[in-house]
Amino acid sequence: MTLDENDFLTFQLYQASKTPRVKNSRLRARILITVIFLGLAYLFFIRDDNSLAYYFLVLSIVAAIFFPFYTRWRYKRLLQKHIRDTFKNSFGQPSKLEFGDDFISVTNNTGVTKINKSEITGINEIQDYYFLKVSSGVSLMIAKQKVDDIESIKAELKSLVEKTGIKHNVELDWKWK
Repeated sequence: MTLDENDFLTFQLYQASKTPRVKNSRLRARILITVIFLGLAYLFFIRDDNSLAYYFLVLSIVAAIFFPFYTRWRYKRLLQKHIRDTFKNSFGQPSKLEFGDDFISVTNNTGVTKINKSEITGINEIQDYYFLKVSSGVSLMIAKQKVDDIESIKAELKSLVEKTGIKHNVELDWKWK
């Protein structure tokens, strides 16, 4: 399995979409911009400058409607820059994923990483990926289309969920919004 920039970006966007801090930050920015424009519209109405008042009123409506599209684009762009800076040496590096009885082993150009299955705290599944959360805070990305035998991985993950009772969150229709 070889991960590229898009794989890392999808993971980061998924994590951001599930983080309450990011959700609240985007909502606060949307509300703040809208309120500022409404405040300016109100100030110009008081001063009887109706043309500017209507301008800011329309601007506040446009901001309320279209600001989520801007923040979606902005977050994606910022995360893309972060990924290019942080993970550029990881792109295109082949990795080998193996499931043992008590561990998952990932072998790549930096060495071998063994993760105890007991340390996996959750599995998030979206259309093209599995994201395995580990108790240390890291996650393991598995790109479904880039593994040789996806059926055996599905079976291993299903077995892991049944044995340990960890949460398996399935969101096959997830998209970055």
